[in-house]
Amino acid sequence: MQTFNFKLITIAEIKTKYPFLTEDEKFDYFDEWEDGYFFLTADEDVNFEGNFYLDLYEDKEKKWLANLLNLPAKKIEEIRIEGIFIYGNLSVSGSIINAEGDYGPYVFISGSVNCQSLLLGGANVEVKGNVTAQEVVMTYYNHGSFNCSGSINSPVFIVTDHNTVFAERKNDLFYYNDRDEIDPKNECEYDDETDEEIISNELRKLLDNQLIETFEELERDLARGEWVLKQNNPPAKTYEYWRDRVLANYRDLKLVPKQFKTEELCNLALNITFHALPFIGQDLITSELCEKLVSKDGFAIQVIPDEFITKEFCFRAAQSGTMLRLIPSAYYSGELVLLVFKNGKHEPDINDVPAQFITEDLLIEYVKIGKGLWLDKACKQNGIDKLQVLKLVIDSGIKYLDNIFGNHFSKETVDYAFSVYKNQEEWGKYIQKYKQKFERLEK
Repeated sequence: MQTFNFKLITIAEIKTKYPFLTEDEKFDYFDEWEDGYFFLTADEDVNFEGNFYLDLYEDKEKKWLANLLNLPAKKIEEIRIEGIFIYGNLSVSGSIINAEGDYGPYVFISGSVNCQSLLLGGANVEVKGNVTAQEVVMTYYNHGSFNCSGSINSPVFIVTDHNTVFAERKNDLFYYNDRDEIDPKNECEYDDETDEEIISNELRKLLDNQLIETFEELERDLARGEWVLKQNNPPAKTYEYWRDRVLANYRDLKLVPKQFKTEELCNLALNITFHALPFIGQDLITSELCEKLVSKDGFAIQVIPDEFITKEFCFRAAQSGTMLRLIPSAYYSGELVLLVFKNGKHEPDINDVPAQFITEDLLIEYVKIGKGLWLDKACKQNGIDKLQVLKLVIDSGIKYLDNIFGNHFSKETVDYAFSVYKNQEEWGKYIQKYKQKFERLEK
């Protein structure tokens, strides 16, 4: 039966009512709280149906909290909640979820915790009693902390780069703690191809979804409040379920069972981002599909399989806007480099260009396109006259004086620009715009 009596009280009140909290170094850890900020509190045992969310400042969780407290959503938006305080036990039929790894509230529970699974990231959590989970206790990332004065009781207990302290533990199926001694059979294996740590087979064989390979993927399931262990017979998933997951996070396409990974679903993911390509069925990856992705966004070349990359393919990527470093160097040419610079979506990096392709013409385009931050270095290393490059940019049109005066202002560039444009009406606008620089030059 669901029973809880949550209230919002100010930090000033909680300091007065429970002064021992201020003795915890994690309480107001950064000295940023104001007495008018709030805590979500309960002065008795809490029995809660469903998932219990700790990230009370995220949009979805704010709506959940507004409903929980029967308050208007606008009211929740107006207040700042820094912590959760329960003077008693917390029993949750679903999971307790702190999905944000970078930050989180301060949480203090004077009693014990019972739940389906417990996922902790950036929150600072203090539990004075025991923690009992039906499936998984997982703490991850080093921005948060978890201190359990009692025992961690769960079939699976995982600690990855997290400040987790406990008095005892009872974990029948699997234990991994990268700050503790690890059983060799539970160790991860590094994958050179994906640059990821792959979880051990000991853990994978316990999971309902055998396609999960990393702790991050498991964390995403836990953040959704899913049942994850095979022994508990999680509810069967449908195509609609996986479609919704992929639309929410394209990376979840990797976790979709083969029978649901249809061409339609893969195209949905690719419509979101080309980064989904490594996760679609290999039989669906064709030259035509790759060309379509690169024509839409030249940056897609970074995920295209090598067998589909040709000289023409690289030019297509350059036309769509990409970075030179993403193109295999075997296909470099002066024409290609120049095309990448002209069509780039970001400031071109001359440091990406091999010396044999750095010409006066390229450096002229380099300055015309943006700030030309590394012009001096490129000219010195390749024996090219920097002033001559800047003069040729000036010759290209008065509109390029912003590039010159903004980033390469000198007496030489000013004198040359004056000789070219002194009789044009627009010249006066540039003198006014860069008035301070002109004044410093006269001194």
